[in-house]
Amino acid sequence: MLSKNRIKYINSLKISKYRKLNAEFIVEGTKLTTELLQSNFQTSGIYATKEWLQENILFSKNIDCQEVDSKEMTQISNLTTPPGVLAVAGMPKIPFEPLSLESRFSLMLDGINDPGNLGTIIRTADWFGVDQIFCSPDTVDTYHPKVVQSTMGSIFRVKVIETDLIDVCREAKKMQIDVFGAVMNGQNIYEIKLKRNSSVLIIGSESHGIRNYLLPFINFPITFPAYSAPGKENKAESLNASVASALILSEFRRKMD
Repeated sequence: MLSKNRIKYINSLKISKYRKLNAEFIVEGTKLTTELLQSNFQTSGIYATKEWLQENILFSKNIDCQEVDSKEMTQISNLTTPPGVLAVAGMPKIPFEPLSLESRFSLMLDGINDPGNLGTIIRTADWFGVDQIFCSPDTVDTYHPKVVQSTMGSIFRVKVIETDLIDVCREAKKMQIDVFGAVMNGQNIYEIKLKRNSSVLIIGSESHGIRNYLLPFINFPITFPAYSAPGKENKAESLNASVASALILSEFRRKMD
């Protein structure tokens, strides 16, 4: 049985302020909990219903789970239909290290504020072998429950670093690392030539794009051309940030590999 204080504490982790204060976040579901336990992330508690434990007996034999009833699971779950297992995990402390820019392709997110978008971008980055993402301080909290769910486990493989993006850009410029930026009036991505070296890609929010103070650091502005059916004007304003990220990463990998 869970104490009232433990229930209160777990529920507090649904709020960004308390996640950061306690450096812990919530993980829900069999897949995410399994991914968590296979990672280097620490856990301070795993809670599961009797029904879930019976259906996942091999899992529960090797892991110390605390059994809770369905009412308690509903009280601590952030999902409309609780999946039967929930874990409390520790947030890793990952500082920005300039040398981490060398010999890799990094992603930089400027002001992405939709949890679903951020989660999908992290998952997409994982798919295309990008293991490092820099987020501006005003990007949505990486460990927001909706972000964690949307990553489908990629949160445990991709390093997400919250930092001042200007610092990253300055170091990239100092190290002569290519900085690409997804902008409305950039060069057609299908026409540019990509070198197999260290590089950074900046993606801005759908509403504001990449902010002005980062634009001077971009030496390769890129865009996707919009297409129109014969006789019709394309009136779409922009691409969803996660969709744009997927398209660009796919094209980058195609040309670099």
